[in-house]
Amino acid sequence: MEFLKQDCTTTLQEGLDELYIHNPDVAASSRIKGKSFQDHDLTHVIFGCDTSIRGEMILKPWILFGTNISRQELRDYMNDEEVKRLNKEGIALMGDPLLFTLKLVFIMLPEFLVTWFLRVRKMKNKWTHSGISDEMLRKRIVDLRKEYGIQVGTAKARAAVD
Repeated sequence: MEFLKQDCTTTLQEGLDELYIHNPDVAASSRIKGKSFQDHDLTHVIFGCDTSIRGEMILKPWILFGTNISRQELRDYMNDEEVKRLNKEGIALMGDPLLFTLKLVFIMLPEFLVTWFLRVRKMKNKWTHSGISDEMLRKRIVDLRKEYGIQVGTAKARAAVD
């Protein structure tokens, strides 16, 4: 997907459309659930994270420390039944509890810390989590990333841990 590349020249809206084309289940959930899910989906686009389990894990430090998401928004999202179901499915896909714990401790936690330390902390401004304007949707992703100081992980780095 083009939005995974640092120098993506499509607009934020085109990146969101691309995410939905490649993930029709995500698109369907967002249509049903509305703005809070679309806001989350836009973070996948701007931070260059896919919707795999690993992509969701890499997105966590971006959302928690690189956006202005409120605690209430975060609570509401995490308490949504669809999000709870998807989290349970994700954990089940990772294998038995021991395997899940090993992957969490030795793969995902270090990736979380690397993303936070090497990327999120270097941002110029926090991403507007729930206040995306029509003007922002019309801007090129590469320009928004420059404006906010967002440096996405490389494809090589993403593949190295898969």
